[in-house]
Amino acid sequence: MCLNNIYELGSKLCELLSTLKKNREYVPLEILQTQYRVPYETLKKQIGDTATAFVKEITLSKLMINPDVSLEEQISVIQQAITTSGMLKEMSYTLSKLYDVELLHRQALKLRTYIEDALYPYIALQDCLVVDMERIEDTPIIYNTITQKVYENGQWSKQDLDLNGKLLLYVKSSSPMPATTEQINNEF
Repeated sequence: MCLNNIYELGSKLCELLSTLKKNREYVPLEILQTQYRVPYETLKKQIGDTATAFVKEITLSKLMINPDVSLEEQISVIQQAITTSGMLKEMSYTLSKLYDVELLHRQALKLRTYIEDALYPYIALQDCLVVDMERIEDTPIIYNTITQKVYENGQWSKQDLDLNGKLLLYVKSSSPMPATTEQINNEF
């Protein structure tokens, strides 16, 4: 995620929502929809476009995708996660009734979690055991080649790992399914 871009979009969205809120508080809706229809509709479109860019930046920027699986399939999973999350309706309410960009930001982060969870089976396909061929007696390391994280002590942690001279053993799977560490260990 590019924090600068998120900040800029969030600031712009705050300004636009502030204008919308003032308009709705001081001008009857009927007048906004008739006499001021064009600027009112333009403002709502700007809010929609800015909010969309803001949420997309938070939810989709630097999202991890498995390069060995069809992009279309993973996009479909992302779309399904968005649809089933119910977050779009909540975000719409946050914008149109609460005018709250901070809450929208938290909701977008929650949506990103749903998306990452939905993509996890595809990322987990890249979990492997790393065997040091020079020290074959050592216990192999569980490693994910996409996230570049090592699984130790019940958690994944970022770790630089030199893969030169190492044997990587992958679980063979026909379709992505969430795998627990126990499943991974049992399948190797």
